Amino acid sequence: MIYVVIGLAVICVVLSVLLILQKREIANISESLRKIRENPGDQTVHSSGGSKEADKLISEINLLLSDLREESRKYHRKRHELDNMMVNISHDLRTPLTSAVGYLEIIRSGGLSKEEEERELKIISERLARLQELIDSFFEFSRIVSEDKTPAVENLNLVAVVEDSISGLYDAYESRGRHIEPELGGPRYEVKSNRMMLSRIIDNLISNALKHGTGDLYIVREGSRLIFRNDIPEGELIDTSRVFDEFWTTDTSRTSGSTGLGLAIVKQFADILGIDVSASVESGSFVITLEFPV
Repeated sequence: MIYVVIGLAVICVVLSVLLILQKREIANISESLRKIRENPGDQTVHSSGGSKEADKLISEINLLLSDLREESRKYHRKRHELDNMMVNISHDLRTPLTSAVGYLEIIRSGGLSKEEEERELKIISERLARLQELIDSFFEFSRIVSEDKTPAVENLNLVAVVEDSISGLYDAYESRGRHIEPELGGPRYEVKSNRMMLSRIIDNLISNALKHGTGDLYIVREGSRLIFRNDIPEGELIDTSRVFDEFWTTDTSRTSGSTGLGLAIVKQFADILGIDVSASVESGSFVITLEFPV
């Protein structure tokens, strides 16, 4: 009987010690979390010599803290990008609008010949068309990122789609003494895609090269890949890891239509259509490659 009592006493002592250790560990965790809450940083919760279960709990808490910090960093990064976006949107909308108002004031002041007035009206029309294009792009991008619909696809002749896009911007290139040089490897290459979205991808890539590049634009098809290559303006640095980010720009003061929406839309549409899109800089040229699914 005495041994039973001694055994129970030992068990009670052991359990009491374990309980005390667990309480200390819980108190340690609570204090660590309080300090982290009051002074957010990269601190973690440390074990004070508790059980394996307590160590596992601490490990899970630290993983959760790590995830929360990463989410916080993403939030602040997105907030910074949003602030920059608002600055760029304001700049892009104000530039053509201010220009159009300026030319309108010139006309209203009088004293212009018929030819001069027509020239000023043409400039105003171009500035307002640019403004309309920007507004449409903002709404289109917003719709793209907010909707989750599967587009209707059909068999398309990629060569014909590219040629249609080229014809729409051919004169704009020629007026700047630049050319579009297609090397499409024959009159036909079929892909399964959405006509509107694919056309917009190609339009935006050709337009982006016109706005931000120099020299001729080369469009080359190599098998299932469609490659767009143009020279980079002297002294300009391109972060190829960010060119498809929403509203990312190289230099707002130097670029036209600098919201970066064109390439962001390219990326969004390409992802929806299952087209792999990538960017690189090679020997002073900016290269964007579309890899179509086979």
